[in-house]
Amino acid sequence: MNTENTTRAERRQNRKGKRRPVIAIVLATLAIGGIGAAATSAAWTDNVFFSASAQAATFNLQGSLDGSTNWVESDNQSSIALTIPSSTFANMLPGQTRTATVYVKNTGTTNASLVVSTAWASGSTFADAPTVTASAASSTLTAASGVTPQTAITVTVTAPSNWATTNQGKSGSIVVTVAGTATA
Repeated sequence: MNTENTTRAERRQNRKGKRRPVIAIVLATLAIGGIGAAATSAAWTDNVFFSASAQAATFNLQGSLDGSTNWVESDNQSSIALTIPSSTFANMLPGQTRTATVYVKNTGTTNASLVVSTAWASGSTFADAPTVTASAASSTLTAASGVTPQTAITVTVTAPSNWATTNQGKSGSIVVTVAGTATA
């Protein structure tokens, strides 16, 4: 038995002796590979970064009765801040046409497309109301650096030539709406 134990011990020793060089070779290969990988990752690198600020455009229409001063916000139909003088369309006669000019400007940084419309406000007492139209001198307001674009809007009221006598002394309020849309 002693011989058998010795043989086993020798075999184990031989196996250990054979494993050591193999393990050493594997470790050496890993070490060389790791150094190579480290050497490769030491290559020069460089980056380029860019920055930009972003800002939304502004859009704001204002109105005026004279086109030079007193520009105001009047953006709520229930509390209109711009009123054409009542004498402008007072005491109209059959077949008569009268006009008034109002102004709109764009104080924003983007262009504006304009659509003008008119209507008689509720509560008009006319049997048949005069015809009301409004037209803008320009349907676009192009924003430009240092310039505030504006346009004139002509409001025209025309009483029919055969206006019935039932309209005498009657009245109504005209609402002129300038709807603006921001455009590029």
